[in-house]
Amino acid sequence: MSYTINPDTLSSFLYPVSYRNIEPSAVVQQQVDVYVGGSLAGSFLAAKTGTSGSSAVFDTNIQSFLYSDVAPVTGTKSTLFGTLNTYSLSTNTDVIKSIYCVAKNQTLDSSGFLVTSTAPQYSATAYVIPSQFYANEYDLGDFYQPSANPFKFLTTNNQDRRCNAAGNLYLSFVGKGVNSAQFEFWTNAGSSSVTIVDLVNATANNDLYTISVGVANIFNATAVFHAGNFPTNPDTYSYYEVSVGSYSGSYTQLSEKIQINIEPNCSDDIELHWFGKYGGAESYQFRGLIQESQTANGDIINLSQPWNLAVSPKANSYDKTIIKTNQRVNKSKQIKCNVSHEDAEYIASLFYSPEVYIIENNQYVNVTIANADIRTNDNRATDIEISFEIIYPNKPVAQL
Repeated sequence: MSYTINPDTLSSFLYPVSYRNIEPSAVVQQQVDVYVGGSLAGSFLAAKTGTSGSSAVFDTNIQSFLYSDVAPVTGTKSTLFGTLNTYSLSTNTDVIKSIYCVAKNQTLDSSGFLVTSTAPQYSATAYVIPSQFYANEYDLGDFYQPSANPFKFLTTNNQDRRCNAAGNLYLSFVGKGVNSAQFEFWTNAGSSSVTIVDLVNATANNDLYTISVGVANIFNATAVFHAGNFPTNPDTYSYYEVSVGSYSGSYTQLSEKIQINIEPNCSDDIELHWFGKYGGAESYQFRGLIQESQTANGDIINLSQPWNLAVSPKANSYDKTIIKTNQRVNKSKQIKCNVSHEDAEYIASLFYSPEVYIIENNQYVNVTIANADIRTNDNRATDIEISFEIIYPNKPVAQL
């Protein structure tokens, strides 16, 4: 027989990724080969897990094969984080992977020897991303066509965003059925204009994409356009709306629409980007109190005073009789600001992100967020005060 149950078309490998195969009762086990991204990731022997009438049932979970092959991974910046200060569309093949299994039945011959079938059975191909489920649902149908119309971007923040002229923002999405993006720009006077961008991709694919949508990314930028172009000066605009969809002579919106409000530049802000809870890029500009500090740690050792009987003086004031070894220097920033209730819920995902970057000197700098509590709701407050610490990597220093 063949596979009777496969994972969803788009599945989360944070949860079991399971297949079911029902075979004749003579099948005692199966050799299962797991393919991730088109390459063999590993093999294992699957034991019978139950029966269905006179048939043997094989339920196999391949979740453990996926952690080392799908982003985020140690030592490499995920492709979610696009080029700063210009328009970009990145194909995130490290974040989404195709998976399928090949099973070969094993039976006992008349002599009691194990015989492996030469007739492989192929499962359907599915795709996995490192995503939590949306709301209280246990599938990812909200994030792709045709299960959802409109479908959601892979972000925790589906509300209006704010961004100043120096800000970079990114939105990630599953690309099936999508080949274009629409930006509608609204001027300070209340008029609007539409720009449709050709994403130059095939609508039939199941890739994951990240598009740059920040003010610094799109104003005065170039792209392949179906209609209009990107404006040059953000000062004459108050906000713009972004969606992705399908273009074939005219634009059909397939995703949700997100509004980005343009705000003045501010010297009291920092820009953070992180790997989000739904497997997409997240971005936020924090405004408020920013305090920077450095912590120096080491082992202080007292040494005995050198003493030379043959010279005068027999010792010197500059003799090294106290030293510090195993020195470590840590830089950190303490952030304190007030945000809306919706933004507080969104920012909470930053605290447990496996990959965080701060933008400094127009570069991504790897950091992490110190363990902390964050209040995400307060029914007696109009906004919420949050405070957290950004920790930088250790810097090497000269050692004794």
